[in-house]
Amino acid sequence: MLDLRFLKELFSLDYTIFVWLGYPLSLLELLGTTSGLICVYLASRNHILTWPIGIFNSICFFFLFYQIQLYSDMLLQIYFFGSSIYGWIIWRKRTGQFTKIVSLGRKMNLFLMFLILVGTFGLGYLTKHLPVLFPQIFQKPPDFLYWDAFTTVTSIIANLLLAQRKLESWFLWVLVDIVCIVLYSLKNIPFVTIEYVIFLLIAFYGCWHWYKEYQENRKFETNFTS
Repeated sequence: MLDLRFLKELFSLDYTIFVWLGYPLSLLELLGTTSGLICVYLASRNHILTWPIGIFNSICFFFLFYQIQLYSDMLLQIYFFGSSIYGWIIWRKRTGQFTKIVSLGRKMNLFLMFLILVGTFGLGYLTKHLPVLFPQIFQKPPDFLYWDAFTTVTSIIANLLLAQRKLESWFLWVLVDIVCIVLYSLKNIPFVTIEYVIFLLIAFYGCWHWYKEYQENRKFETNFTS
């Protein structure tokens, strides 16, 4: 029978596996960062294994963000867990059809900015009151309240747009990664910070690659209809 006390200790940031340049690296942080990198790499390769690894990654980061009081990021992992299951099911049903990359357009982008703003303040207000509503679970107040909420809301929207092959998804990921790099650096989790630096580089590549493909699709459609 699985020892729950050992499992709790295993998923604690205090469970150090080795010290790197004076920093005690926990097993949880190592598993979270490595699985996250593998997940994003597989997604860039259009590989279905990105989804089960994404499920494991969301579990690791759920426990990690809870322990460093980034509650919005913690709640985000619930969404990533569900969306990974959804993505796994959808990708298993694919039969090779191709969906072209499209842009939302100016009006939808303005609405998107408004949605992110409202969602950020709404989620920030909610997480601010978590220690009051559930004092035994959330024993410490949240840190970087609205910046944490911003990355959570924007990540949800960016992930949805990515699934729909919308060009703007990668631009949102760039914003998310920049803010996350600052947050995680301030929270002193260097391995996660380094991971998001790599994510930022991938997001820049995604912006370039998807925009290039978007322009090629538009050029092809213009030539086809003329």
